[in-house]
Formats: sequence, structure tokens, C-alpha cells
Amino acid sequence: MIHASGEDYLEAVLVLQKNHGAVRSIDVARRVGVSKASVSYAVSALREWGPFLTVDSDYVLHLTETGRNVAAKNL
Repeated sequence: MIHASGEDYLEAVLVLQKNHGAVRSIDVARRVGVSKASVSYAVSALREWGPFLTVDSDYVLHLTETGRNVAAKNL
């Protein structure tokens, strides 16, 4: 089960990907209005719980199929 705040982060990643392509934690932090540290913690949790997203070697966030489904259902 994912918390509402986790869904908010996934939705932010989805919207940012659609609008800008590559998404990093700082982009999510700006969109959601939280610190980069908060996003880093959430990203770690979302990677472990789902996984709902992945992070590549350039620190770009990518939604998994599960993460995309969760994000899309709330938009």
C-alpha cells in the first residue's frame, strides 16, 4: 500500500516527464514544494516498496509500469 504523499511524488514525476522529458529529484522538489532531501527519502522508499520508480546513473527518475499506473489513476 502506498501513502498519499507517495502518490503525489509519482504524479509529479509523470507530469514532469510528459512536459520536460528527463526528471531529477530537484525537479520534483520544486513541483511538490518540498526539500530535495524529502524527495530523496521518498524516492528511496518508492524504489523499495514497489518498485514504483528507478534511478539511472545520471540520477534521472523513471517510473516503472506499476508507478506509472498509480500516478495515472490519480490524474
